[in-house]
Amino acid sequence: MPKTKILLAVSMLMLVTLACNTLLSAPATAPPSGPATATVSADPTSTPVVIVEPTFPVEEPDLPANEAAVPRVSLEQALTAYSAGAAVFVDVRAPQSYEISHIPGAINISLGVFETDIANVNLKKDAWIITYCT
Repeated sequence: MPKTKILLAVSMLMLVTLACNTLLSAPATAPPSGPATATVSADPTSTPVVIVEPTFPVEEPDLPANEAAVPRVSLEQALTAYSAGAAVFVDVRAPQSYEISHIPGAINISLGVFETDIANVNLKKDAWIITYCT
């Protein structure tokens, strides 16, 4: 049995080596459509093999479909989470409204910034972000 396994392993190694040598010695042609594809053909009369790199869809966060689908939180839940350090209050009103009155400890990031420049919003990603506007 061990001799059979060794013979099988050597045979597989030889096949892989031959296959690699064949691919390396084949002339490559220019990619037909952009950097994500490449064509390799050993014989100009044979059908070319096109290798296409996979693309993956961009993961979009699960955003609510409409305003009614936005999750709501009670004042008691919000206060408990904030007091425990598990939540951050974000006032999304204009800075002028924030200056007049806001929840103590809340930070001001206007809604326009969330809509246009979310990548530059500096918030703890592991905290529960509770936004409010009134």
